[in-house]
Amino acid sequence: MKILVVGSGKLANAILTSDLSFQSCEMLKWESQHQSLNEKAIIVHAGSGRQLKECLDFCSKTKSVFIELSTGLETEKMESDFPLIICPNTSILVLKTLYMLETSGKHFENYEISITESHQSTKKTEAGTAYAFAHSLKFSPEQIISIRDPEIQQNKIGIPKEFLDKHAYHKIVIKDGNDEITIETKVLGHDSYANGVRKIIETVLKNSLANKKQTILDLIKNNLL
Repeated sequence: MKILVVGSGKLANAILTSDLSFQSCEMLKWESQHQSLNEKAIIVHAGSGRQLKECLDFCSKTKSVFIELSTGLETEKMESDFPLIICPNTSILVLKTLYMLETSGKHFENYEISITESHQSTKKTEAGTAYAFAHSLKFSPEQIISIRDPEIQQNKIGIPKEFLDKHAYHKIVIKDGNDEITIETKVLGHDSYANGVRKIIETVLKNSLANKKQTILDLIKNNLL
């Protein structure tokens, strides 16, 4: 089976250049000529959306699995007639934290909450993981604090200099008067994302997924990941 990686940014390149291998599978960069293939494949989309339509058409034709790593695209709202997995994040540890808050976030609805996120200064797409945290806590996304200043990231958050251009940080603070709990996530570099993609692909290869849209949290909920 072919595993076709879509995109030319840091994440797509990290996946393509990492040492990912799967039995009886071949990992390739998506090219437009792949549209003519008439075989089931796995699409890993980490692109801007420029090649999205041709990839979606291919999956609809072949019932291929589409793994969406990009945020803010139409895949988050559309229905599908092929397995579509929405992944706002591929750090498995962060994803399981997201699932924990998705199932228990309602218990914190009436408390004072703040959410801060930090990514490399070049990030232009939506902060998908922070939005997911906000949704679980019924917190307004407009109130999320976003940090893109390398000086603040290094000196106040503690992001090492070598990871300023490739990190993801989230801090959730929930207060009740003088009582306070903090949930903090920090992902440095792209290794954990590549490892997460590997585990997600392994899950896809081992299981027959329904021809519909689901989130990566659904896989965790069903004990598949």
